Amino acid sequence: MSTVQWLLQISLLLWLSKGLAATQGKPGCQERCGDVDIPYPFGIGSAGCYFDEWFEVTCNNSTHPPKPFLKGVNLEVLNVSLDGTIRVNNPVLLSRNCSGKPSNHTQWWEGGPFSFSNTYTRFTAVGCSALAYFMQNDTVIGGCATICQMDVAITAKNASCYGLGCCQTQVPPGLLSFTANLGTYSEVSADEQEPCKYAFMVDQEWFISNVPDPHTVKDMEYVPAVLDWRIYNATCDASTSNLNTSTSFCGENTFCSTDTQTSSLICSCLPGHEGNPYLPQGCQGTQSTEDC
Repeated sequence: MSTVQWLLQISLLLWLSKGLAATQGKPGCQERCGDVDIPYPFGIGSAGCYFDEWFEVTCNNSTHPPKPFLKGVNLEVLNVSLDGTIRVNNPVLLSRNCSGKPSNHTQWWEGGPFSFSNTYTRFTAVGCSALAYFMQNDTVIGGCATICQMDVAITAKNASCYGLGCCQTQVPPGLLSFTANLGTYSEVSADEQEPCKYAFMVDQEWFISNVPDPHTVKDMEYVPAVLDWRIYNATCDASTSNLNTSTSFCGENTFCSTDTQTSSLICSCLPGHEGNPYLPQGCQGTQSTEDC
């Protein structure tokens, strides 16, 4: 075999491998909506295209480009990652005394297998004397408060969100249901100076890069936020020490990581492989040239 023929065969194998690894959805299912890839266990179309109803995605073709929505929580999908995160457009719902916005002091979250990411998302409050907090089963489990000094807008910009006109807190990990509340702890001069208060979940990386002044968020309807997701009511094959076989939930050439407390799991490709670990043959080897 000539060198040219050998190189052509290697190129063809790499192309085929890349094509297989790029397969993200189930056969016959729509894998993309607008500019967003929709990998399994998420899916568009019939019930066989997604794991269960919580992972169903609808594609709104009336917009340009079309926009995908996570049907179970009615949020626009911005990006899906097979590492267990999904980025969504989350509404800025909590507000008090803000011109042009209805007062809404409480927001419920019942997200099925989705929780706001403890790593990437921050619960943020802006305004004077704002008190933002989480509750679960009538118990406060986290929150933050703001104070104001002199010019609130300048203070917030210069100090970012460290309590002066703007505060942030991490979301408790794995919080599948909770109530977010926005209150006030003062009705004195600071409240008269800046009566508008609002709170929101936000992707911290996006917030730092795109919002030099937190007070501009009050004019936004949505901000990006990151959700964590896992496959619940499922466990890995214990007989293989979490390394799955073809009979377990994950596909071939994958590692299955389980959380026995929540009966949930997440799949990942083994080293040297890439693709979708939730499909039967979704993880393809990437070291064929080295093996030659």
